[in-house]
Amino acid sequence: MKRTQNWKRTKIPNLFLLVETGNYYMRVKPKGAAQKRESLHTDNFTVARERLRQRLLELQHVKVSGGGTWGSLKEPWKKWLKGERVKGAITQSTIDYKLAIYGDVEKRTWPGWVTEPLADLSEKNLAAWLVTCRQKYCATRTNGAITILREMLALAVRDKLLARERVEEALHGLSYCRVDYDYKRMTLQLPEPATVAALRMEIYRRCHMAGTKGAWLFDFLLFSGVRRDSACHVLREDVHREKGLLYVRQAKRGAYSVPLFPELLTLIDSIEKQSPGKPTDRLLTTNSVLKVIDVACKTLGIVRINHHSLRHLFATRCIEAGVDIPTVASWLGHRDGGKTAMKVYGHLRQEHSQALAKTMQFLPAQPGTNPKKELGVEKN
Repeated sequence: MKRTQNWKRTKIPNLFLLVETGNYYMRVKPKGAAQKRESLHTDNFTVARERLRQRLLELQHVKVSGGGTWGSLKEPWKKWLKGERVKGAITQSTIDYKLAIYGDVEKRTWPGWVTEPLADLSEKNLAAWLVTCRQKYCATRTNGAITILREMLALAVRDKLLARERVEEALHGLSYCRVDYDYKRMTLQLPEPATVAALRMEIYRRCHMAGTKGAWLFDFLLFSGVRRDSACHVLREDVHREKGLLYVRQAKRGAYSVPLFPELLTLIDSIEKQSPGKPTDRLLTTNSVLKVIDVACKTLGIVRINHHSLRHLFATRCIEAGVDIPTVASWLGHRDGGKTAMKVYGHLRQEHSQALAKTMQFLPAQPGTNPKKELGVEKN
């Protein structure tokens, strides 16, 4: 009588369990050869998985140098980043951000990382690092560090410092963290229009006394809603008066255009009149006005704001003026049809919210009725 065997497929490709014995087997079909089945001589899943990995490497004859450290990947990685910048895949600000996160990994979350041999790579040590990193940094920054490690490991595979199969196995310990929307931004208390006007006058006064043009940057951010980095890359030729548009050439999610709002156009006219230049010159020559904002906020006794707060003010003012969310999102350069704007920029200042609430009526008033009396609220 022919003996039957019950095979159970595991979540690992090519790894099977023989139910009758409880042992694990490898089943693989090498290129140009018949299917191969081998016992891994263990009933332990973790051991079987590691033995399978080693055996697959032997079968595929993966030739790697086996040398190098994490630190040896830094220069190839930086060179790769420069190449991505030339291709337009990333911006310089992204490179700066990645380099800053690299410093966090090297100095704060993985002591001795740069000298650790790549041969010691494992799912266990990546998972241990991930826990340490998450304890010190938010989910967004942790995910940025994960991306960097993945990029460097991809280069290690490309340069034959590590086998692809080994890297793929180790990356099981490097899963991305869930990112919730920033509650600080969603509940941000922004200054009222009168306070913003007072702050603006104080900034103009201080910049005039110092002989700087930082106040123009303040107005530009407030009247256009663009990010500070994007504003610093706007050229004079990016102002298209005939179309009524301002071209934002460098932005987080790619180039986009914003309308030449009346106050924005007046500001641009003033800049070009007081400071003429060539079409290829930057429209704004100031990179930051943050120090002046800090001092002005302290002088006026108001909550400190920064460059990005002006983008919040722009979006909030648009929403208060009745502009629909998808339009606001397009003015901010978002590419998600308004999802982010709804969750992050859809908040209104408390005073405006309360004013609107007082105008709300959910049922039409019936002639000859007294709702308070009917509800027993009004005293006889």
